[in-house]
Amino acid sequence: MNTGALLRREQGRAVFSVNGPGDLVAKVPIRAGTPAGKRRVLPLVHKHFPTTLHRVLFREVSHEMEVRMRSFGTAFASPLATTHGMMRTDMGLGLLMQRVGPKAGGLGLTLDEFIARDMLDTAALKALNDFSRSVFALGVVVPKADCRSIVWGQDDGICRPFIVDGFGDPSVIRLRAWLPFLRRYELHRGMERIAGEIGLHWSRRKKMFLRNRYGELD
Repeated sequence: MNTGALLRREQGRAVFSVNGPGDLVAKVPIRAGTPAGKRRVLPLVHKHFPTTLHRVLFREVSHEMEVRMRSFGTAFASPLATTHGMMRTDMGLGLLMQRVGPKAGGLGLTLDEFIARDMLDTAALKALNDFSRSVFALGVVVPKADCRSIVWGQDDGICRPFIVDGFGDPSVIRLRAWLPFLRRYELHRGMERIAGEIGLHWSRRKKMFLRNRYGELD
């Protein structure tokens, strides 16, 4: 397999199509500039601890697998885009992932793009709330949840949102993974931030998005 066209590039990542079997994309992290002091230290760290160079990819693969296993035997579908290992690219090691988007090809709309096109009808709001409930029920860790990391795609003929970036606990001591109250606190804050960006209201009690603070879904 090898990478094809660049599908999306934004702060922190680039996404390429993949030429090969399966409907996959390659997500390649784009690292920000490193301070001079760290540039002298990091090569030594990466030499003796090679996994640190790709810790973001390793974190996302391991967390996606954990969440997928938790979803088996439950009523909740995993809200994370499925990972399929890694591959070399011209920009470095990339994460092979399920392509999230329309059947015709390309990438789906991010949540803010979806809202901007006035596509959040009753069915879409239900799908968004099914997604949010699965995030809490399956113990998903998303330290900085935002509209750009949530993308709409087709799954068994159903249009629903997936988290495609930023999942997994980035800390060495994985407090979010071990302490449910801390994980839920961060998830609620992330959902409130997302709700504010897209003009909805987040109910902590119901764990769902509402049209307004009076509890109206439509």
